[in-house]
Amino acid sequence: MNRPLLRLTLAFTILLVVTAGFFEWKTISAHRAWAAIRPDLPTGIDHSSPGLETRLAACVRRMDGWPLDHAALAEFAKVCHANGLLDSAIVGYQALLNLEPNNARWPHLLALILAGYGRLDEALPLLRQTVKLAPDYTVAWLNLGDALLKSNATADAEAAYREALRREPDNPYALLGIARCDLQSDRLTAARSHLQQAAASHPDFAGAQSLLATVFERLGNPEAAAVARERVQNGGHYTEPPDPWAEELLLDCHNPYTLVVAASAAVADGKPAKAIPLLERGLKLAPDDARLHRQYGKTLAILGDISGARHQLEQAVALAPTNDSIQLDLLAILRRAQDTVALERAIENGLTACPASPGLHFEAGVIAANAGRLDEATKHLEFSWRNGPDQSAAALELANVHFKSGRDEAGVAVLEEVLARHPQETAALVVLIRHGIETGNPQTAEWLKRAIDANAPPALLAELRQNYQRRFGAVAP
Repeated sequence: MNRPLLRLTLAFTILLVVTAGFFEWKTISAHRAWAAIRPDLPTGIDHSSPGLETRLAACVRRMDGWPLDHAALAEFAKVCHANGLLDSAIVGYQALLNLEPNNARWPHLLALILAGYGRLDEALPLLRQTVKLAPDYTVAWLNLGDALLKSNATADAEAAYREALRREPDNPYALLGIARCDLQSDRLTAARSHLQQAAASHPDFAGAQSLLATVFERLGNPEAAAVARERVQNGGHYTEPPDPWAEELLLDCHNPYTLVVAASAAVADGKPAKAIPLLERGLKLAPDDARLHRQYGKTLAILGDISGARHQLEQAVALAPTNDSIQLDLLAILRRAQDTVALERAIENGLTACPASPGLHFEAGVIAANAGRLDEATKHLEFSWRNGPDQSAAALELANVHFKSGRDEAGVAVLEEVLARHPQETAALVVLIRHGIETGNPQTAEWLKRAIDANAPPALLAELRQNYQRRFGAVAP
């Protein structure tokens, strides 16, 4: 071999060795870097979460391979987050931040955990990174504003809320945030304006109404404050701003109870359709969980699927026959389905399984009374009233059964007992007055006066007074 060729071969060989060494070094460095940030399988996994430990172990095995399986790491972090294994989720998200620095989900989800722990100094940089990577994800601006406001950075918080409002005009959470900043700066009229704007576009937004009451108080308008508080008490429901990235985590949850609670919250928020996939996931994990079948049935009923609701509640009853609340839910559905035969059969079966249930005895009493079986109705309704004294419906039905049976004194005594326990129970007074007018009872005048003192509805009082005068020939009190 001539010398030039030999030198060329030698140089090429050296280059290959150097190149191989470089890539080997780079691979070793990458392995070491991964080993330093890699999450471990969490310990103490709750066994009430079917399949959770197996799923996480599979993720860890997939992370043993090379090149690194990013999808396995992402699944691991989200599953840990969804199931309350937050320390492991933090490690997973931190690793993802290193490996996928341009993915806005990872700083967002990690910030949610850290902010929940009160670690705002760590959460704030992540929230800023999120809005930089995903500026049109409105809830990220809201979260940033909340964290800044809690950190007493009022001006910066207001700027974040205004960014959210710029992307979604009339967003009630952004308006609420700006109003809170107004309050911090003693801009009471501005706070009132922003809250009124939020309440006008979202009348059921309890957060705005509640803070509006505080603002009205500080502005010296207690009447308006009372109105705002009443709106909160009469149906106000506090909700968090929609966060699709966080909500998706629920589909990785393995705890059936958590899924039931989340589904119930979705229904309470007026979003029953959102509850369906959560309940379906729960039933895949725990097909014999009566709580899931019950909530599924109630949700389907809200959505108008009475047949599906009946099927789910019948399954719930079969799984938990001694739960009288589930039995009563089934009765409500059978009543909506107008299946009288099935309703009576369900009441009979329910009482066999739950003989001490005031609610089921009440239902049996009503059925018996409507069928003219007055002695049977009396027994059921007396049991219901004596064992559920906070519910006066049984007492009212019992009084009517006594009157139909000619036991007037017993009927009056039951109604007086209701009024002794619940002085503002207008319905009991009305039954007494109407019975007194019908039978000519001299106590009717006293009962009518009590109804007047209890502020019964004017139209009802006018009707009762007219009937009283017609029956007794005297001016009503």
